[in-house]
Amino acid sequence: MRRLLILAVVVFAAMYAQADPIEFTFLAWNDGNWENGYPYFLQQTNGPPNSVQAVMCDDYIHGGQPGDMWMANVTNLGPGNISLTRFNTTPGVNSLYPLMLYNEAGWLLLETQVEPVSEWLPINSAVWNIFDPAAPCNSECMAWLAAAQNEAHIGFPGVDFYKVYIITPVNQHDPDPNHIQEFMYIGEDTRGGADGQQTVPEPGTFVLLGTGLLAAVGRRFWH
Repeated sequence: MRRLLILAVVVFAAMYAQADPIEFTFLAWNDGNWENGYPYFLQQTNGPPNSVQAVMCDDYIHGGQPGDMWMANVTNLGPGNISLTRFNTTPGVNSLYPLMLYNEAGWLLLETQVEPVSEWLPINSAVWNIFDPAAPCNSECMAWLAAAQNEAHIGFPGVDFYKVYIITPVNQHDPDPNHIQEFMYIGEDTRGGADGQQTVPEPGTFVLLGTGLLAAVGRRFWH
């Protein structure tokens, strides 16, 4: 399964580094239960039918259900422009504080590349807690939260935030908790436009996944 997730990451980075909003469809939670955390599964609504992406939810406040479709902007975290993200207004768009929080969340997401699957839920719980301190956080989650804060304190040495992408609904500050949440994923370091809003490759550059991942997602969707 992990190999399939890695392959999906490569696909998604090529497809969704973009400037204009695109439509996504929420396919499934991890094993059919949102509380299981990373990974959830999304797909571009009109994209290749076999392309599926594993994403992490960073938004404990909002919801969403499998089958939901919505328009979203995709932001690359590397350039530091978080103007289109959901949590960019506390204390302000131009403040370094919200960017630091996204960097902490991005560092935690990148840690899933080297940590065992057993650590993915507490890592995701720490990400939820970064943007909503009221979110549940057990001792493992608190340890990851402290680790992310320590990385922020020393300046995230060697961390490539150009591999971190944020999928934000176009109504980024939507107050309705029943509407779709924000997501993050690991993609390629493309070093595109300075504002982090890059261009979508032509369809000919899309890579199609085999049916194995789609079948795996299907099992979770109908779980």
